[in-house]
Amino acid sequence: MQCEKKTISGNLLEADFYPVWENGNKMPTRPRGTKPSSEAQKKYNNNIAIKNAVRMINANFANGDFLMVLTYNQNFAPQDFDGAARDLSNYTRRVRTRIASEIKRIEKQLKADPNNKELKKQLKRLKRPFKWYCTIEEVTYKTGNKCGQKNYHMHLFMTGSIDRDTAEEIWHKGMRVNALRFQPENFGPEAAARYISKDPQGRKRFRHSKNLTKPTTKKKVGSVTPRTVELMAKQRIDDREYWERRYKGYRFLRCFARFNKYNGHWYVTAVMYKADKDSILPDWKIKGDDWMTEST
Repeated sequence: MQCEKKTISGNLLEADFYPVWENGNKMPTRPRGTKPSSEAQKKYNNNIAIKNAVRMINANFANGDFLMVLTYNQNFAPQDFDGAARDLSNYTRRVRTRIASEIKRIEKQLKADPNNKELKKQLKRLKRPFKWYCTIEEVTYKTGNKCGQKNYHMHLFMTGSIDRDTAEEIWHKGMRVNALRFQPENFGPEAAARYISKDPQGRKRFRHSKNLTKPTTKKKVGSVTPRTVELMAKQRIDDREYWERRYKGYRFLRCFARFNKYNGHWYVTAVMYKADKDSILPDWKIKGDDWMTEST
């Protein structure tokens, strides 16, 4: 039997087709008792991290939000991961405090000028739920006079409730702060997720606000046959019209297929984006081998 699993993250739709037993459990992809090599497991874990980041970014951030790089100068550098995590927590707390202060200021101005459209627009932006998603990266110097010392920096997605200058000014521990406006059509959620989740020189840990919207998943067993999935793999990989007919309202980005020699079944993943026909679609550069985790 085949399972069709749809994962929706904001405007992103992933449609996975893979074989299952009659009870809905996945078929094994390797002989019992065998394990992937440590290098293969490392790659798999990194691919999962990228996939999760892509989904969370698509589900929670949009045009106009921030992608920030937070760095330290030597005087403020933390001693360990816990110190960096505290700095992140303090930063997001100061942002929330500034947002609350700005809301009070604008509400006071609106009492004197209740028809001011620009103030209403600012207030609406400030009252958006404040969300953030961050990776803290640790790199150990291997040469020079800092050999053995650790360096930290952060890649932070954040809703654009406050203006860019304020977002940069609130972080005062580094020589350089770079707050970019997130533009999915130019630097898509997939590219951004690869950027913050790329295989690091050191260690990475992820942190995020508790109010993030989680992707939704729906599974349907028996909606397609193994023969249909085989035809998808062999004839529909680049068939934009086919996939856009199948998932109306979505535009085709990419389709990947993989054959598992152990169980003799095809695995197919179609990646779609919700947009009208005139919209600019985000670029998608992840290779199939790096995205398809259902078949590993």
